[in-house]
Amino acid sequence: MEATDPPQPQLKGDYADFLARGDLDAYTHRLMEDGLGWWFNMDIPAIAAHLHPLKGFPASDIPPPSRLAFLLEAVGPEISDEAMADIYERMLAENDWEGACAAAGAGTGAIWDSGFDFRRFSPWLERIEHLLTHSDRIPPLARASLLGFKGNAEINGLGDLTLARETCRQQILAAEEAQSVSLRLFHAALQTYCDLWKGELTAAGVLLQDASYFCDHEEATLIDVVFFQSSFGLYHTIAGDPEIGRSILEDITSAPSFGLMPPSVWLLVNANLLFATANCQDQTQVDIIADRIRQRAIPQQNAFHQSYAHLSLGVAALALADPNKALIHAREATARGLVSHSPVAARMPALLEGQALADLGRHREALAHFEHWMETWMSTGFCTLAVTAALETACILAGEGRMDEARVWYERAVDTMPPGEPLPMFHRPRKVVQELEARLFAGKKNTMDGLRPPIRIRCLGELRIEVGDRIVYDRKWRGGRTKTLLKALIVHGGSKISTALLADLLWPDSSGDQARQNLKVALWRLRRLGLDEKATPAPWLQVQHGHISMIRSLCEVDTLLFEENLSDALSSRETDPEKLKKALSMYTGDFLGADDSETWITEHREHLRARFLRGVLALATLPGNRKDAEDALGFLLRAVEIDPLDERIYEQTMRTYLKLGYPSKALQTYHHAQEALQHGLGITPGPTLIALAQEAGGHDG
Repeated sequence: MEATDPPQPQLKGDYADFLARGDLDAYTHRLMEDGLGWWFNMDIPAIAAHLHPLKGFPASDIPPPSRLAFLLEAVGPEISDEAMADIYERMLAENDWEGACAAAGAGTGAIWDSGFDFRRFSPWLERIEHLLTHSDRIPPLARASLLGFKGNAEINGLGDLTLARETCRQQILAAEEAQSVSLRLFHAALQTYCDLWKGELTAAGVLLQDASYFCDHEEATLIDVVFFQSSFGLYHTIAGDPEIGRSILEDITSAPSFGLMPPSVWLLVNANLLFATANCQDQTQVDIIADRIRQRAIPQQNAFHQSYAHLSLGVAALALADPNKALIHAREATARGLVSHSPVAARMPALLEGQALADLGRHREALAHFEHWMETWMSTGFCTLAVTAALETACILAGEGRMDEARVWYERAVDTMPPGEPLPMFHRPRKVVQELEARLFAGKKNTMDGLRPPIRIRCLGELRIEVGDRIVYDRKWRGGRTKTLLKALIVHGGSKISTALLADLLWPDSSGDQARQNLKVALWRLRRLGLDEKATPAPWLQVQHGHISMIRSLCEVDTLLFEENLSDALSSRETDPEKLKKALSMYTGDFLGADDSETWITEHREHLRARFLRGVLALATLPGNRKDAEDALGFLLRAVEIDPLDERIYEQTMRTYLKLGYPSKALQTYHHAQEALQHGLGITPGPTLIALAQEAGGHDG
């Protein structure tokens, strides 16, 4: 059967009357006026519908007017940026500034559609700047549209989030002045990308929720609604709800009209869907969606979206514990990104590459890779990538037992995020951050009631106080005596500490009355730590009968939890190895490891170290299965780092290695002990270690 044209769509306004009268001049004149407005609002179907009847008129040898030539080019299957450059020059020559804006936007959009060599944005950005210097000649609707294309080019072509955010700010003002519902949706979609990469997830969520009410508005055009919903789906994926993001994006792609989307919109939505599905670890659907993208992106040589597809495939491989495949996809994504000359398409796969290296156990390479990229991500405003890399670095260091260094990187991640924002970790489930925090700052849950108290104090490592959702770090906390008061309360057990003792300890050179007054002031400041001026402090510090206590239901201290749990584990008639392991895991570092300001601080540090070592030795001597021995070995290796001159630790480490069937490791431990004891104490290992070394040598031989 011979192909036929689709039925004529319903025409707007007077267009049907013009056709009925055969008045082609009136029809095209009105179309050239209205068509630009439809273009600015991205109502491409309206342009196509009103161009369709012109096919019924005889062809003319006279070139069409510039605006009509623009509309004909704008609804083509592929817009040519070269053709748009010619139309742009014609519009300027005719002093048609509004038409020139349309051509500049379309030319920029054509490069975005192609996904190839985004360096071609540069001349168009220069043209846009030229147009904007004559903003008095440009209607608000044209200006809002032009700024939208400019912002997109600044994000994907320049990788400059700061510049793009300022453009978005100007764009929304113009869109509101023009009362354009569609361009408000476009603004929200574009601004979301800036907010997500800069780590401002809360701002993105508020913006999207507010703008979502425009989606059902009668003036909202389909392309802008789809573009907006695509950003909404991506937001949920990055915010840690990939199933919600996937659902939103599947609804878009399953709509009958989705196939009519421009190439860039079609590919972007499918790429965001692939990213969400990868984070949901659904390999079957990942393969289906990836193949769908390949079928369109590869023949069209759309390198940008090929890069995004490989990134998502790598994310899926990472989640499904195939880091080698993730590494291959990450590097292919980078290669495609270089072809597109998009900075974004190079920065995103770099994070995945580091994560794949980490999961492959190539830790030195991963750490060097993250360190190399950190400056680039930070300097260009891609905070979420930098934060994820800092957290990945902390995970690697924590896994190696380098807890103090790990905490420094964790705190670097916290400092990088905007205040009040949760820590994101791209390409990983939420629990990874929670597990890292539990490892670095043990005791996240109150052991009495299972609820997080309002005050949480971490002093195994660097001092860190959480007051509600606010974090106060040692190095950022001014007020020396107030800080020392808190440390003294902790060192003395946190309960029923004499005010006279504290006054004398902290102000030994002051008179009794002055010392007591100083204590009152410091106590008042400590209660208000981390609060705004008008906030009411929680009653976590109680003074009664000349004694100060930290109320445990309102205040959680990691050292106190560690000691309580360890005492409980060791005091049982039959020691529970799991309970003991849990207690020992709370010891995440030395008490105020970098603070030697007071003798009693260093003495308490040594006390807690001794408690930890006692618990480790107790665990190592318990009978148990292979897993118990492996767990004990992990604690023993930490114990060696803490006290490299204790022969008892070397003894138990060697016994555990022999029990696990690693005689060569036992011999290495002996040589390590031999070197440490000679260097530190000038002695040789005792007979027990020598006997174990001989046993290990016999097995090893």
